[in-house]
Formats: sequence, structure tokens, C-alpha cells
Amino acid sequence: MTIKAENLVEENVDRVNLCRPSCPESASAGVSRRRFLRNTILGTAGVALSGVLAATPAEAGGLFAAPSVSDQHKIGLQAADQILKKYKEVHDQRATHFQEIGRRLVGALSATDRKNWDFKFHVLDSKEVNAFALPGGPMFLFTGLYSQVSSDDALAAVTGHEMTHVRMQHWAKAYEKDQERQLGIAALLSILRAGNTVQTLAGLANSAISLKFSRGEEQQADDGGLQNMIDAGYNPQGMIELFEVLQKIAGNGGGIGGDFLSDHPLTSTRIKHAEQKIASLQSQYRFPALTPLKYSSLVG
Repeated sequence: MTIKAENLVEENVDRVNLCRPSCPESASAGVSRRRFLRNTILGTAGVALSGVLAATPAEAGGLFAAPSVSDQHKIGLQAADQILKKYKEVHDQRATHFQEIGRRLVGALSATDRKNWDFKFHVLDSKEVNAFALPGGPMFLFTGLYSQVSSDDALAAVTGHEMTHVRMQHWAKAYEKDQERQLGIAALLSILRAGNTVQTLAGLANSAISLKFSRGEEQQADDGGLQNMIDAGYNPQGMIELFEVLQKIAGNGGGIGGDFLSDHPLTSTRIKHAEQKIASLQSQYRFPALTPLKYSSLVG
């Protein structure tokens, strides 16, 4: 069976939102951000599963590997095109401002990261409190989140976090694991001829595959984003500000206000980790003052 991107987009863009939508212009209700992100990217990539049912794990060994950097670029660009057909892109001063912050963060990355990834920064007109990046580098910020932060530093924090997911190739690694798991389920279905019990098992496996990034990956994105914003000359307290704003909207763990909240649980432990990380770096850096962000002045 070949999964078609256009069907996946209509099903639902986190990622590509990806999302459990919170407003009319978003995708279908009840679909999680990360599940939508996964489905959209897999669909855009034209993943074909035909023939897998006939393969055994031994025969199929080595069939699935993490997509290359080049593959991630192609997949991200195609998925970005689908997203831009789904949402209205903003082209006023909000877009210019976001792009300036993005370029500053990119400029602080290593030469290897600047060479490997082609970050492009887009603002989407939506009340969803959300932001996400696609494989390869396309980055999207919803106006619903943009309007909630009060400093450039907080905006740099969420941007650096999502860029780190790209740099660490978290989607590519998840894709590889998904394919391995799909293969295992397919082989089992073939052997047991897809009885009801096995179908239930397959459904549970697919549900597990659709889970968000692991806690370790989210912490890695926090740490990588924090270091990136420091290297770019931002005040790392912006990350604490971001967390506090989102926590105020959604509570300690998310659940409302968009899928960035539900996919990035804002636990007290996570905030404490960021505070400890900042404290450990204070002797090495002189952090600048927070730069106020007046969202209303950028509109129009």
C-alpha cells in the first residue's frame, strides 16, 4: 500500500503541525501534532509498504535505514509545500523579524551544521500556540505562539529548540525505528494471517509509533537550543520565559492551546533543568539583557 500525501494532509500541519488543532483553520480534530507530522512526512516521501507482508525479518534486514541528509531535505521541502497550501503564510514585519532571529541563530551554528541544513523561517497565520521544524530545515511559527512571547530571547528559545530537532536528526531516527517496527508487525500479520488479536496488536503498535519525541530527545532539543541562543548572543532566560508563558496557558504538562504544548510537556522538572543549565554557564558568559518584543508593532 502506498500512502498518499494529499490524503494524509486532509486527515489531519508537529512536527508538518502536526496537530491537535485549536482553531477552525487547522487540520481535523483529535489528531496529535507528532502523529500528523509523522503521517505527512511519510506520505510526502511516498512510503510504499507493498511486498513487506511477504518478507521475513531476516529477508528484509537492511531494507530500512535512517534517511540521508539529502533525503531529509527533499522530504522536508515537499512536506513544507503541503503545509503552505494548508495555512496562510504571513509576509509582513512579523515574518521579517522571525527570519532575522533565525539567521542569527543559524550564524551561531557550527560550519558543519550550516552546510548540512538549509533553515528557512516561515510565519503561519493561526491561533494555534505552536512551532515546528521539518527535516532538512523548513521552520514554521504560528502567530498564536508568536503573539504570546514578550522578548526576542523567548522567540529564539523556541526556534533554537526546534532547529535542534533538525540538527540532531530526530525525525530521521524515528523514521528508521518506525520502519523496523512496521516490518516486525507486517511479518507477524503474514504469519498469523491477520487474526483479530493480531490486528489489535498492529493497531497498538501503530499507536506507539505515533508517539511524540522521547523525553531524552526533548531535553536534547532544550539543551541544544539553549546553547545555540547563547552562542547567538541571546539571554538564555528567554527559554525560562517561554516555558512560563506556555505553562500559564496550558498548565504543567500541556493539554490545551495547541500542539507545541501537548508535544512538549512543560513539567516543573524540565524548567528546573533549564535553570540549572543556565546557572552552570553563568561563569562562562556575560548574558545581555532581554530584548523586548512588541508583537503588535509588527502586525500589518
